[in-house]
Amino acid sequence: MKNNRFQLAVFGFIVFFIGGIFIMNYLQSALQNTTMILGVDLFPRWVGAQAILDGQNPYSQETRTEIWQTIYGSSETPHGNPFGFYYPPSVATLLFPFLLGGVSLETAAVVWCALLWALWAVFLFLWLIVIEIPYKTRLLPLFLLSGLMFRPAFSNYLLGQYSLFCVLMLILSWFCFKKKYWILGGIFGALALIKISLTALPFALLLTMYGRHWKALVSFGLTSLILYLPPTLILGWWVPDFMSDISRYTLDNAVAWSVVDLKTALGIGWLFFALILLLGGLKFKDFDLAIAAALPLNAIFVPHTADYDLVVFIPLLFLLASRWFTDTKFPAWASILAFSLLLWFPWVSLITFVSVVTEFAVEHWYRFIWLTYPVIILIVAILSKFFLQRIRSLHPVQP
Repeated sequence: MKNNRFQLAVFGFIVFFIGGIFIMNYLQSALQNTTMILGVDLFPRWVGAQAILDGQNPYSQETRTEIWQTIYGSSETPHGNPFGFYYPPSVATLLFPFLLGGVSLETAAVVWCALLWALWAVFLFLWLIVIEIPYKTRLLPLFLLSGLMFRPAFSNYLLGQYSLFCVLMLILSWFCFKKKYWILGGIFGALALIKISLTALPFALLLTMYGRHWKALVSFGLTSLILYLPPTLILGWWVPDFMSDISRYTLDNAVAWSVVDLKTALGIGWLFFALILLLGGLKFKDFDLAIAAALPLNAIFVPHTADYDLVVFIPLLFLLASRWFTDTKFPAWASILAFSLLLWFPWVSLITFVSVVTEFAVEHWYRFIWLTYPVIILIVAILSKFFLQRIRSLHPVQP
């Protein structure tokens, strides 16, 4: 059975990846005469990686100017998003083979977006196969479509963001550690930290709860060394420049969420509910819930512009849904309705904003979704945990 699932995952990935190549290639052509660029968030990392290969600092103003030239066609300070490298140089190591192989940036964008699409599609497909859902055959197309169109994930594979990649790598590491695939778990864990600002806390917790094995630690350490050694040998001590670069993020960008929003009522609620879930999971040894809660807790302290970083809620959303669908005490209609509403809330709210707000509707929606969506999901998670525990105490399982 395990071999069948592995083969199915590989086959599914190949099919979705090939299909994704055609889809993304079409979108790239369709967007040529618009202001939108397919995989635009790959561009700063691509230019920065090339700068490293040329012995230049990817965090310098010269590299940033080159990034603007690549994206906007001008080296002047843009009126739009002033893209920077912003990432640790480990991301460049993944791009070096393509740069050295002469792959064009446009081709790389298509391949990268198709890869994100395929990884996300396979995750959804496997989850739907494994989970026990009432009326599964009828609901599978609905849930597959809802997942594929989940707005934060959609933004990732359209813009070529790394957030979805890192969250899915974290989930793979999580699965491997639980199944005692220590070496693979360490490799995926290192890849999950490509966007370290988003996954540092949950991976540390994951390693503590499930990955305390010498093979896992050695695998993680060696993979991290492979990722960081080449750019470090070229750049030297890059950490001060990296810290300086990311410290400018909130100054350079119009952020929808930053740490100053913790002073708001919704910010306090987000922090409080995430801590409750995390500490509750640790107290009752529900480590999966604790790790899933660590992702949104980590995200509180990181600035966010668009909605793509909301993929940090994927583990919590799908963990909740798994428990709703497999618990016979939880009404099937309620679990289906709740899961569907949570998945489609971003799109419904965005469409509402676009139809009501006449100016900068999307920018206002970014602000709205970051203030409300995390709190909604966390409240649902806490109520769900309480409700399931309550009905189990009232109706204990008979031996």
